[in-house]
Amino acid sequence: MLIRAVLFDLDNTLTHRDQSIWAYSHYLAAYYQPLLFEADPQQIKCIVNRIDNGGYPDIQLLTHPSIGASVAYALLQELSWHEQPDFEELTQFWFRHFGSHAVAMTGALELLRHLKQAQYKLAIVSNGSHATRLNILQGLGFSHFFDAIISSESAGVSKPKPEIFLYASERLGLEPEECLFIGDHPINDVQGALGAGMQAVLLDGFHADKEHAVNTKRIQKLDQLWKYLSSDYGRTDDIE
Repeated sequence: MLIRAVLFDLDNTLTHRDQSIWAYSHYLAAYYQPLLFEADPQQIKCIVNRIDNGGYPDIQLLTHPSIGASVAYALLQELSWHEQPDFEELTQFWFRHFGSHAVAMTGALELLRHLKQAQYKLAIVSNGSHATRLNILQGLGFSHFFDAIISSESAGVSKPKPEIFLYASERLGLEPEECLFIGDHPINDVQGALGAGMQAVLLDGFHADKEHAVNTKRIQKLDQLWKYLSSDYGRTDDIE
């Protein structure tokens, strides 16, 4: 069936999570420099990365219900402060500023422009809080491209369960078979979308190869997706 919509994961698909954390860490170090004995962005980044784990936090490392609060707690415990900010202030700092420091994946803007000009319907389907999804998209300047922005919080169900993908196709007014999903996670994104009847492509390089089936369609960079869609209904050497 002809593809009429392209649905995206967010972290490590349209935004590079590690580069975004690096940008956020620099900003936090500069902002709180007057309160720190040493404002080291690399130390901050290591703390955030340990807890965030590429957007897939280990529940055992979360001291609080959210990544933002857990990061705030760790920063208060591990950085050398001569005057500590309030825990709630540092928690809200994450929610206010992480999205505005999101770094786009290479080729993301160009791909979205091509897809919009070609009249594909576009959607985000991403696990996490809805406000954080919106903040990241606003920080990237991508919000206006999308016909639907769906978080696990707003849908009441998380990837890889098929219900969130089916909800997305319903929001777009399309059959699942008319939707192509792209994401970085072989289970949450690819297997989840395929299980809902969608087509799916893995953006390779963020998770171990052993996690997904050998016959999974894969690309190494986003511009290959446009070549894939521009080919004879997806048959091209640019996709494995």
